[in-house]
Amino acid sequence: MSDTPISSDIVVIGGGIMGTSIAWHLTRQGERRVTLLERTSIASGASGRTGALLRQHYTNRQEATLAHHSLAVFRNWSEIVGGACDFEQSGLLVTIPAGRDAEENVARLHLNIAMQQSIGIDTRPVSPEQLADIDPLAQTDDVAAAAYEHSSGCVDAVAATQGMAGAAVQAGARVLEEISVDAIGLEGNRVAEVRTSGGTIRCGTAILANGPWSPRLLAPLGIDLPIESTRVQVATFLRPMTELTSHPAYVDIAAGMFCRPFGRGRTMVGVSGGDQHDPVDADQYDQTVDATYPELARAALARRHPSMRASAFLTGHAGIYDMTPDAHPIIGRLPIDGLYIAAGFSGAGFKKGPAVGQAIAELILNGQPSFVDLSPFRLERFDEPGWERPWSDSEYALSSDFGNKF
Repeated sequence: MSDTPISSDIVVIGGGIMGTSIAWHLTRQGERRVTLLERTSIASGASGRTGALLRQHYTNRQEATLAHHSLAVFRNWSEIVGGACDFEQSGLLVTIPAGRDAEENVARLHLNIAMQQSIGIDTRPVSPEQLADIDPLAQTDDVAAAAYEHSSGCVDAVAATQGMAGAAVQAGARVLEEISVDAIGLEGNRVAEVRTSGGTIRCGTAILANGPWSPRLLAPLGIDLPIESTRVQVATFLRPMTELTSHPAYVDIAAGMFCRPFGRGRTMVGVSGGDQHDPVDADQYDQTVDATYPELARAALARRHPSMRASAFLTGHAGIYDMTPDAHPIIGRLPIDGLYIAAGFSGAGFKKGPAVGQAIAELILNGQPSFVDLSPFRLERFDEPGWERPWSDSEYALSSDFGNKF
């Protein structure tokens, strides 16, 4: 392809929120010879199919920090990035289910909120009664407690990803769509080139931000990347007249679902549970919802908002998670000079995109990020004894989850 450069200092592989953010941060820090390659179109992968809830509630400091730094960008998008990402400050609730393990999980909730507040996150614990005050249409008899992030909400994922790509171009990067990457070429133990469908690009640095497609590029280099593609469904419903006003976004462990307002009078919902997360080929999976999924999603949504029992199903789709064995991402250097990765976000990546881009850019240009310790995210952790252990003593004991970690 004639537009493909024959050389570039840095090549970013993948046109989702991670890749576009990395390219933007590199260029805004003065690195001008940056090329981003996307095999189809910007935001066509997981970033275009995410729920884009901007949760900051994590049980480990590193991911909470990434989510918090990213929220500041999403909230101030027009001033920082330019344009609009359609941020909606709906507020966000993370519920703890009543019943088994409730007392222990509520104690962990308070520890986690204290940690998050020390980072600067706007969060507080709420009782079931206080939750009902925040969301008057919610029923709360299955909730032991919740965390409430007043400043959080959700965005238009496609608008944000495409906007980030546009900002990178405006800052000097080249963003090329419909260019697939076939291989990464080395000279000794150093990145020397990226071979693409449009020709070979000579470069000294390559960054894999292409989620479930990253293992196949690393396998020929002798790097086993433990990422599996998992299919996950979401559905959108029309709210009844009693719920036309917006409602908070939820990561609703008690009801077994997440949901968010999705435009006027509409709600998007996804259901938790391993039976909803099927391993698939990232290039060949059913992107529509199963015939039984709308009723399953409606029932989960109605556990929190009973008036949604008769809500009309509008549309649905399936996307993919790039799952790691511990459901935490892999971010940082790889054991080849000039090779970096930001992948394996296990369904919880979009909300961290702006901060991950900054962290990778600072790692490449300055040797380390200025605001977060990336060492827990290193690939080598899977070769170390005890990698299966929780990342904190306050990780929740849950009977069902969304695949990713809190």
